[in-house]
Amino acid sequence: MLPQSKANPGAPQQFSAIIYKLGINPCVDVPKSISQAFGKRGYIPVKGSLNGHSIRATLVPRGEGQHRLFINTEMRKQASVDVGDRVQLVLQIDADPRVVTMPDDFARALQKNSQAKEAFERLPPSQQKEMLTYLYLIKNPETLRRNIEKAIARLLKQDD
Repeated sequence: MLPQSKANPGAPQQFSAIIYKLGINPCVDVPKSISQAFGKRGYIPVKGSLNGHSIRATLVPRGEGQHRLFINTEMRKQASVDVGDRVQLVLQIDADPRVVTMPDDFARALQKNSQAKEAFERLPPSQQKEMLTYLYLIKNPETLRRNIEKAIARLLKQDD
């Protein structure tokens, strides 16, 4: 077990947990001692490993100073684990910026439509990030084109 000290919230924290589903989302509960060791409340960006495989995620508050970690499909595939499996986690605070790249096609679409671009820039950063993340993860060019059209229409509708 690695040291778990409040004096050094940047130190790696190690624990094991069983993956369970919350609604449709697989996750693990982070022990309260580890949540407290990070010395923060609210959402905590972390990096580390899941059964020895590198991960980057965000601890989500679940009340009373405790957190949970959602285990997405990519993380589960890399570590060859699923709901019901006990996993070993090593986590530490991730101070690196979390910037989502704007897909080139979306950037061009915003350049062509100044009203949509202005509406996008007025969105709160969290909504901008959500939209960019969704578009960035689309691999099929036709699907991306359709979703960019939908995003532009949504931005223009907000401007009415």
